Amino acid sequence: MKKMITLLSTFILCSSLSLAQSELQVKALVQNKNKFQIGGAVGVTNHFFKGDSLTYPIPVFDVRYDDFYIAGVTMGYDMYSEDDFTLSLFVNPFDGFPIKGSKLDRGYRSIDDRKPQVAVGMLLSYNLNFYDMTAVVAFSGGERGIKGTTRIIKPYRVTDNFTLIPSFGATIYSSNYVDYYFGIDSNEVKDKITDTYSPDTAYSLGLSLAAEYYLNDKITLLAFLSADRFSSDIGDSPIIDSNKLIMVGAGVKYSF
Repeated sequence: MKKMITLLSTFILCSSLSLAQSELQVKALVQNKNKFQIGGAVGVTNHFFKGDSLTYPIPVFDVRYDDFYIAGVTMGYDMYSEDDFTLSLFVNPFDGFPIKGSKLDRGYRSIDDRKPQVAVGMLLSYNLNFYDMTAVVAFSGGERGIKGTTRIIKPYRVTDNFTLIPSFGATIYSSNYVDYYFGIDSNEVKDKITDTYSPDTAYSLGLSLAAEYYLNDKITLLAFLSADRFSSDIGDSPIIDSNKLIMVGAGVKYSF
């Protein structure tokens, strides 16, 4: 059975706030070359930014037609594929750590809104032939910076209807990327923000666990949990409350 890579938008490649990240990439075992699944999920984060915990609606698209796919909100094309190796191009229109100043605690609302970026990238997945694990390496970038991610993914088919998908990995972010989302410009210095902040290149380490329960031929229930720890260039930002980002969520998708 050929193994495919599916990207869950949010977090998963849990885990950027844009539901990204990429970065939580989830491996799905796919029987058919072509498929169409659509659904939705809700994710809740801890107090990562200086503000309340955030709740995100997460669109769930799982569409494949020949070598084209939509996974989460990521659109991609498999340029080259063998039994154990796949090289893909992809576009993620919601990359980054977007946050509105109005969502932060009082005293930190002087910041300009951080917006998502359209990121274009390349993803390489390789079946390690070792306990059915897959290694994933992805590079992507847009007008606000670039990042690179590597993850190890290991699916467990607990029963015919229930699959667990743990993964762990690391992401490195360029200085431009970190500065846009976590830096502080002079025009933002006000109230509790007392100085500018110009971070450098940063990284994160993360674990994630996704679960799928096939209720019937049409309906699949989803659940996920991710935890990421960020380096000091992100954790020391004046608008960051914790250097750990935790997200938990659940959803459902329907197969046509």
